[in-house]
Amino acid sequence: MAIWVLLAALLPVPVGLAQAPEDDPSAGAESAESAEPSPEEVLATLRQQLNGMDQGIKTLQEQTAQNRAAIAGQSERLDAEMKRMDPISLRLDSLSKQLEQAQDLLEAHEARIEDNSVKLYETLMGIDDNQQSMMALQVQIQRTERSVQAALAEPAAGQPEAAGAPETADERGDADVSLLPFALGLLLPAGILLYPMARSRTSAPAAAPAGAPPGGLLLALVGAVLGFVLVGIGIRDGASLGGIMGTPLAFLPELFALSPDAPPPAVAAPLLAQLPLVAAMAVLAAVTVGTRLTAVGGLLVGLAVGALLLPLFGHWSGAAAGWLAALGFTDSGAVVGTALVGGGAALGLAFGLGRAGVGRSRDQAADGPGREPALLVVAVLLIWIGWLEPQVAAAPDAATALVLASWAAAAGALVVAALFNALLRGGAGRLDALPAALLAGIIAAPAAAASGMAVPLIFGALVGLLHGLLARALQGADPARELAAGFAIAGLAAALAPALVGPDGFLFVPVAEALPVQLLGAGAALVLGLGGGLSMGLLLRLLPGLLSRRPIDVAPAPSPAAAAAA
Repeated sequence: MAIWVLLAALLPVPVGLAQAPEDDPSAGAESAESAEPSPEEVLATLRQQLNGMDQGIKTLQEQTAQNRAAIAGQSERLDAEMKRMDPISLRLDSLSKQLEQAQDLLEAHEARIEDNSVKLYETLMGIDDNQQSMMALQVQIQRTERSVQAALAEPAAGQPEAAGAPETADERGDADVSLLPFALGLLLPAGILLYPMARSRTSAPAAAPAGAPPGGLLLALVGAVLGFVLVGIGIRDGASLGGIMGTPLAFLPELFALSPDAPPPAVAAPLLAQLPLVAAMAVLAAVTVGTRLTAVGGLLVGLAVGALLLPLFGHWSGAAAGWLAALGFTDSGAVVGTALVGGGAALGLAFGLGRAGVGRSRDQAADGPGREPALLVVAVLLIWIGWLEPQVAAAPDAATALVLASWAAAAGALVVAALFNALLRGGAGRLDALPAALLAGIIAAPAAAASGMAVPLIFGALVGLLHGLLARALQGADPARELAAGFAIAGLAAALAPALVGPDGFLFVPVAEALPVQLLGAGAALVLGLGGGLSMGLLLRLLPGLLSRRPIDVAPAPSPAAAAAA
């Protein structure tokens, strides 16, 4: 077709060349004949043009073939690219899904980071940044240093020490330092034993009737010590079981493996620090109910106090995984876990057993604070030394602050209690509650010992006010409950101290954020102490052979001289 098109385009050219111009008619036939080409020239010209067209057609055909080959190669490449694009598209789809999942995870992590930041802020705000926290850290550091020194002091294997080698002065000094707080802490149960005798209104106490068991008080002490050593220390400091209690028998292998040649285990230090307090609370429960307990009854009371009640609350508030500690509850100096739980247990035991005898006589009520004030002063001093000595030993650097705070709190409690009873209480015995109020201020003082002298003084006034409001309701008409009520009121005030007079308390910041948590901890301690003591009292009344059937707290008959004076 291309050839025929070219021929049709070139054929008019010779015809045009054959035609002569008509402008000059005079030119004649000669000029026309001389200008007209010959047929051979026309054919030669046509052949040349046809040959050029053939070459052009061949070139076009070659280019067409090349283009077809190139198009075929491009189609193959396109097919290969399409085949490669299929897995890439699948990969892109999977990557887009993974990206969406990663975005979801990132949003979840951001939400968790926000929650953790809020919790961290709450934790930092709830940290009790006071001297008691520093004291506890110093105690832990000292214990760690002692354990490391003991481990380094062990003789190397294959180099036994010479038999009978004398101890060095440093070793004897370390032993004395370890046992001195324990020995002085035992003054606390001694003072608790002496206090009811000092508060007796007669110069000679009434003799116990025949059949009164002498071993109930001693067995209560023994039961508390055994229960705490065997079970209680594990419940208090063992591995936490859901924040409720520690593993009861966690430290028995270490305690059974004690020997003079081996260094003491790590549990020995907290065990010696807590034993005087546990023994004191068991003695407090026993003296609150007089000598009505038989030997078996006293043993059960001691076991309940030393193996269950005090260790349980100690784990709740003192262990890192305890549920109260996780909520932010603060028990500075372990006053709540000892005084409130122990005093509540003694009051609950007295409530469960009921009163044992009649009240005091009229001439006894008129005698005032007692005929042996020196004995009462000795009892108060023993309780004061026995209560503060373990805490002073735990933080020697803060000993002066703790002693001064106890004096200030005792003074504030004594003044407010005296004013309260003088203004609102009548009768000859309106000042009888002052010794117990003084002791309540001393016992509650460690909860406010890191804020100078003014804050403990204000806190002691609060303790005295609480004692004036609650003491008579707690002890009722039974004077034997006076000391237990003082301990319980001191523990209640110590539970409120971080929210009221602490660094972030209401006294410094007019928003008591820690008050709900502290009230919850105080309620838990009251429920545990009062509920446990009441359950013990009811159990002792139901089971035979646990109580003395003849009460000894009977008011003695008036002397003939008093009768004649009357």
